[in-house]
Amino acid sequence: MSSELTEKALEQAIADDELELYYQPKVSLLHGKLVGAEALVRWNHGKRQAIAPDLFIPLAERAGLLHDLTIQLLDKAVKACGKINTAKAGLAVSMNVAPDDLESHTISKLIRQYLEQGAITANDLQIEVTESAAMGNFERIHDDLQQLANMGIKVLMDDFGTGHSSIDRLSQLPFTSLKLDQGVVRRMGTSLQNLNVVKSSISMARELRMTSVAEGVESSGAYNFLTANGCEEAQGFFIARPMALDTYLAFVAEEPYLAGSPIGRVHQAVYNLMYFRKCLLDAAFCRKVDMNDLLPSVMQADIDHSMEHSRFGAWMINSKEQLEGYQPYRELERPVKQLFEQGDVFMEQLHAGADDAHLNELISSFDEQFGYISQLLRELERALLLDTKQHF
Repeated sequence: MSSELTEKALEQAIADDELELYYQPKVSLLHGKLVGAEALVRWNHGKRQAIAPDLFIPLAERAGLLHDLTIQLLDKAVKACGKINTAKAGLAVSMNVAPDDLESHTISKLIRQYLEQGAITANDLQIEVTESAAMGNFERIHDDLQQLANMGIKVLMDDFGTGHSSIDRLSQLPFTSLKLDQGVVRRMGTSLQNLNVVKSSISMARELRMTSVAEGVESSGAYNFLTANGCEEAQGFFIARPMALDTYLAFVAEEPYLAGSPIGRVHQAVYNLMYFRKCLLDAAFCRKVDMNDLLPSVMQADIDHSMEHSRFGAWMINSKEQLEGYQPYRELERPVKQLFEQGDVFMEQLHAGADDAHLNELISSFDEQFGYISQLLRELERALLLDTKQHF
């Protein structure tokens, strides 16, 4: 370590406000649009270029400065949220925090104050905890993470794949997303085994009702593979490098769109459509089984009835600008809307105790729409494949 990077120098840097947050954009792989950014700290040392956190965060920990640094950076992130929302609503900022500040409830107390003051909404800010910190400090951080979740703050597990997660413990923490470590993502091109690690991680996130986020995406090949295999968000140099706030605000104003493989996105849509139907039928099946033979969790159908908030609906709504030139996509709007309406009716009737004959009628009507939508999605795949103007 350079002689310039001393505890005294870092302490002075914190006092002089030399540590700045840079923002690395994240995009949705469902539709290619910006969904937010991760805030990454850099030390803008006067005598050298910005210093990366892996050089000074360990120093801050040893010197007992990490707590003060976290409070300062959280305040910066909250102020940035206001500016970002002015530029474009709906973009979240995520920030990594340490176990000590979770154990002391510093994070939850500060965020509660920001929420009560109206400085942010629960959708503006997200908290990240590394896999190793989460698994190594389970008892210490559990309560604070749960308090954050109760406030509506999303909690993300960072660097997934570098530690030794216990599935049991992972399911007990209120994580909303798994962020696949950049090393894991980069290695997926080196062997089939590494490729399958990524695919299984995406699958596990989905089954745990979490969003999968890939870090370290550095090529169109990686971006397209992740898209086609169900990963939902990504960040990395292929998308954009971390940037200062003013640069990020300009980036946001451009409304960036990262095309990727539209066929891969249709694959995601097909999977999410099938999953929607499966959940409806699972709920109907559960009613016919002796309740004593069912786990209570089985009755919790994993369905978002709102088209706007479901995975399939998000793809449909946000893909209009790119896909409305294709006839099969234009024909999707009416049956998709009807499908979600029928799903609502089916669940209402199921809970109201409708008889089997009525439920069968509802399923038949639902399946007509399901079949028609599936056909249109296959036609859309072919249209995209045959379009000579499309480049993947």
